[in-house]
Amino acid sequence: MLKILQVTLQDFSRPQLREKLKKIILNDAFTHIATVNPEFLVSAQKNKKFLNLLQNTLNICDGFGIKVLAKLFHQKNITRITGVELAEMICKTAAETHQSVFFLGGQGVAGKAAQAMQLKYKNLKIAGSLDGDENSFEEIKKTSPDIILVAFGAPKQEFWISEKASQIPSLKLAIGVGGTFDFWASKVKRAPKIMQKTGLEWLWRLCQEPLKRAPRIWKAVVVFPCLALKEKFKK
Repeated sequence: MLKILQVTLQDFSRPQLREKLKKIILNDAFTHIATVNPEFLVSAQKNKKFLNLLQNTLNICDGFGIKVLAKLFHQKNITRITGVELAEMICKTAAETHQSVFFLGGQGVAGKAAQAMQLKYKNLKIAGSLDGDENSFEEIKKTSPDIILVAFGAPKQEFWISEKASQIPSLKLAIGVGGTFDFWASKVKRAPKIMQKTGLEWLWRLCQEPLKRAPRIWKAVVVFPCLALKEKFKK
């Protein structure tokens, strides 16, 4: 467990997280998982609503910068599990436990992402898929999903889950998945494995989408370390 910039992150190994997901999915209680990266933490410092939300979710480390600073500032090793990996882990677990998954968002790729996961995990039950708009909620609710993956981007997807999940009685797990559907639908190509493992996936994305990614990279690479350093020396 690690607390950084007022947000607590859990530290699960991959086998531990798989077991945790099974327990969540087979339980009647609802769990909101957030895949926290440096950009989340920076945004939460200015957006108190977002900060409060992250203080009440199950947070998994999805950021190489968090892993590095955890080691430097807190002498802690924390397992980094990307949102894409975690979302696929959830789909695999859902297939094994016969739970249904709804795919929401993704700018026209939700259906393709759902098909890709169903091809990979034959027993995966797709509750439905929608690009998502204000009129879609009742349609989602009617499908009675056990799990929902929301791809609106942060913090919109986290706010949607916080506001809507309690109105879906069947729901056991919800997670914001950002651009995951784009990867699954082959709309965007992921960085080579070596770049993923060494924490350089941000550079790959910056080269692909410089205008979109530059402000996010600035937050992650410059602003986040400065805020974390300031927090450390306050103590």
